[in-house]
Formats: sequence, structure tokens, C-alpha cells
Amino acid sequence: MGQRSQFLIICFSLFLCSVSEANNYGIYPRTRLGARQSLYSGEKGKSFTETSVGYGAGVSVFLDGRHFIPFFGFNVGTMAGRQVFLDDTTEVTASFNYYSAATEMGLQIFPIERRTKGFNVYFVGMAIVGYNFVALSKNATLTSIPYSDQSFSGGYAAGIGTEWIMNNASPNKWALNAEVLFKKESATLFKQTFDLSSMVFAVGIGW
Repeated sequence: MGQRSQFLIICFSLFLCSVSEANNYGIYPRTRLGARQSLYSGEKGKSFTETSVGYGAGVSVFLDGRHFIPFFGFNVGTMAGRQVFLDDTTEVTASFNYYSAATEMGLQIFPIERRTKGFNVYFVGMAIVGYNFVALSKNATLTSIPYSDQSFSGGYAAGIGTEWIMNNASPNKWALNAEVLFKKESATLFKQTFDLSSMVFAVGIGW
């Protein structure tokens, strides 16, 4: 990433910290472990749209707030399948394994003041910086692209989520959540811009 991208990420991080409400410390869950399913979309040969489904897990840390909750997260994902890849202009069908790791910085927005116990609904938006590795089967015949490739990626996601805070105990609160996200992301893989966009279904447990 260039200096401009690094500067924007630093500014975004400072903004997220500035909107946190420190006086609410300890009355909401601050850590979450989650699992996710990603349904990929895009153009044949330039995305994972044929294989479609990937799985992942991650951890997120949240600051405090009743309406605006900044968070930072780390996720890993994997997918295996068989589909078309472009070897220059030639379509080659190959089995593959895909692995990813990504950091996320974002903001949850609660349009109705967040309850300390019970059901909450929120909107979520985030910036994403990821690392991606794809390995193709050696059984495929390739002439222009390598059998494996790796690249950083960048993107963003937005969606809606629900949260159920199960108890009043402070600071030992427990919560369940579910989210639907629409993610736009791309990387340079196999000598082309590879679309990593997907719809993400996520569930998690927080404390």
C-alpha cells in the first residue's frame, strides 16, 4: 500500500477512537468470536463465482458507545473447489485451494439507543485490508500463469446486524449476534484483477 493509503487508514483509526463513549466502559460486551460463510460473485474466470461458498472465523474488539461503536477485527478464511481460471486468454479448469487473512476497521451504528440487555439492531460499515493465497492443482496444464499466487487486497463492506445481550452482569456480559454483509474487495492474482466480492453471513458470541 502507498503512503496515501496508510495515511487514510491512520486517520480512519483516529476517527473511530474519537467517536467512542468512554463513560459507557464495561456495560457492553467488548470481544467477539465469530464464524462466517461467504457467497462469492463476479465474472467467470476472474472470481470465485463458480465455487461460490467459502468459510471463515475471526475475532473482533469493540470500543464503547450507545449509538456509535468502533471496532477492529481479524479474520481468516478458506475455500476449496474446482472452476475456470484464465491462463492469459485461455480458460483452464483446475482444482484449487484458497486461503485468506484480513484486518478490519469499522463502525457499528445503532439508530435506536443500544440496550444494556435484550435485542438490538444496528448497521455496520468497515474498511478491509487482506492477504490472499491461491494454489492450483498441478494436474492442470498452464502456460502463462503460475500454479500458485499471492497478493494483498483492499475493499470495504456494509450491512445490517442484530445483537442479543443475554444478562445484566457487568462487566461479565454475554451476547449473541448475526450479520449480513455485502463486501466489495479485489486483489491482483494470476496476472489480473481478481474479484473477491461476496455476500457474508456471520454469527458470533461476545463477552
